[in-house]
Amino acid sequence: MSNLDMLTAWNNYLDNKQIDPKVPPLVENSWRRCHGRISPTRKIIFSQLNSTNLLAAQVASFDLISLARPVLEDIYQIIQPAEVAIILINGAGYILDLIASPQMEEKLRGFGIGLGTACSEQQIGTNALGLALIERQPVAVSGAEHYCIQFHNFSAAAAPVFDINGRQMGVVGLVTFEPQYQPYSLGLVAAGAKAIESQRQADHMLADYNTQLEQLTVILETISEGIVVWNGEGNLIHYNQKVAKMLEYPLHTLLGKKTERILKFPAFLVKAYENRQPLTDVEATITVGGNTVMCFLSLRFIYKKDELEWIIAIFRPIHEVRQLVQREVGAHATYTMDDILGESNAIKQIRKLVKTASSATASILIRGEMGTGRNILASAIHNESQRRDGAYLIFPLSPIPNELILIELIGYEEGGFSKHSGSRPSKFELAQGGTLYIQDVDLLPPEAQSALLNMLEMKVFHRLGSDRPIPVDVRVIVSTSADIEKLVAERRFRADLYYRLSTFTITLPPLRKRAEDIPAYVDSRLERLSAQLGSRLSLKPGVTEVFYRYPWPGNIRELEAVLSLAAIQAGSSGVIGLEHIPDKIIHPRIIVDDNLALVEIQPLSEVERKALQETAALWRGNLTQMAQSLGISRTTLWRKIKKYEIVIDGFNPDSL
Repeated sequence: MSNLDMLTAWNNYLDNKQIDPKVPPLVENSWRRCHGRISPTRKIIFSQLNSTNLLAAQVASFDLISLARPVLEDIYQIIQPAEVAIILINGAGYILDLIASPQMEEKLRGFGIGLGTACSEQQIGTNALGLALIERQPVAVSGAEHYCIQFHNFSAAAAPVFDINGRQMGVVGLVTFEPQYQPYSLGLVAAGAKAIESQRQADHMLADYNTQLEQLTVILETISEGIVVWNGEGNLIHYNQKVAKMLEYPLHTLLGKKTERILKFPAFLVKAYENRQPLTDVEATITVGGNTVMCFLSLRFIYKKDELEWIIAIFRPIHEVRQLVQREVGAHATYTMDDILGESNAIKQIRKLVKTASSATASILIRGEMGTGRNILASAIHNESQRRDGAYLIFPLSPIPNELILIELIGYEEGGFSKHSGSRPSKFELAQGGTLYIQDVDLLPPEAQSALLNMLEMKVFHRLGSDRPIPVDVRVIVSTSADIEKLVAERRFRADLYYRLSTFTITLPPLRKRAEDIPAYVDSRLERLSAQLGSRLSLKPGVTEVFYRYPWPGNIRELEAVLSLAAIQAGSSGVIGLEHIPDKIIHPRIIVDDNLALVEIQPLSEVERKALQETAALWRGNLTQMAQSLGISRTTLWRKIKKYEIVIDGFNPDSL
């Protein structure tokens, strides 16, 4: 059956759920299993083992990998120079080893396929590797026989590998582009699978334990985590240099021995070991020869024929994990004193306050309306301080549900918080040695206010579900646009926390109260937009004067938004004129009072029209009474009624 005919049969099955009799039975059964579970036209997102689980899978299938590797290389050499990939998967369908030509490797990488990728039928639909795993026999799947259209340009052959007891160990497969597929491919991989089985039978009698340890060393030394391996009896059989350096102990003196006298683990880890319970990245404090080491630890148990073969502990230094988290969450300050723009007296005073506050250690409260630059100021304070090389962690409260703020702030302990598994570090720990910037501090719920106050006063805190005090060295900067004194008076914000936070208070004035700073913000924004758009931007005469008159209720953020839109509208000319500025800026119809209330200013004609209509309604269309109330003559009144096209009869019920 040609690939074109198979494509027709595939389309017919998708459209009508009818199977062409020429479709191979194994493919037909696979299509039926995939139907309704996998979308044939949607791009496959491949499932991937993390490094810890991949390592456990490789260790569990170590014999298979060591036997299969030479066979994979031989198959690859035989079929060169064809563009091909030779793949080994385990019994669960995950790739353990892979050899590929450059073009095929690039294609697979583009799909997200590599070591640890799932290739089972359940994950990616009909394919030779997954089908061989299910049917326990050599299988070829070509072109449109694949259930997912994503793989229609590929062909593959695969054969299962069994141990001496008939247990399926994995599958060897050959993947190539559909036009390059050769009929002998299926026989080649079947022969390769048989070669692996024969070699395994021979090695089963000649296995050498020390050789296995040497090969294991190669694997363990290639990973960045610290690794310790015990055998089923609890004797130390291997470790890598990473963990030896981390624990600062000559572990070679413990090889072949039990280690509980030297390596002392916390009670929950001992319990997990006794119960054979795997753990992943749990915080642990380990005592090693009298020294204390804090780390994240994972525990894996490797079985062979239902008997415990190895216990693997994976150590990750806690400071490296924290640095990774800080890097991932953007824990660095980008703004400096140079980003505090303006030459008004208010801004000059703020710069002085920043320098004073930066040299101190007390908390800082930044106040100001939305868009006044509170975030820039907090970043600049951090970069001016002695903590500039430490973490700078931003904790925005507004997007977090109220009931989760405390959890995010102080974290929780493994097993001590019933709604969550594992443990979670606090924001204090993630910002250790640096600055924690809390945005919109007025949104802190009462219990989080208490936790923050305790940390500020005691320099220690407890995670949820734990009685272990954790010392912290963090400077706290908070910001708010709320009337926090009112919140204190209403007992919605703790007075003692307010006093603690406001040791240094910096208030950013709104832009309307320092209009002389507008040119500095305009120049800075135009410079950045010029760099982004690749052309020089400038303002026509009169635009700056318009900016001076507008009250800018959105402050700097609104000004930047107006300039961004104007720059786009100006196009290639790069000259921003009044025609590019919104009418509401040129003809402002709002005023902003000190309470941030926006009051719309209506045109005089609208005010006059409304006054006429309300007076007509009051006096039921009586022109004489209306003229007297408005203080104008009947003639003037009648002229204005005609001007605004007001129908007086509509207000006189006697005329209806």
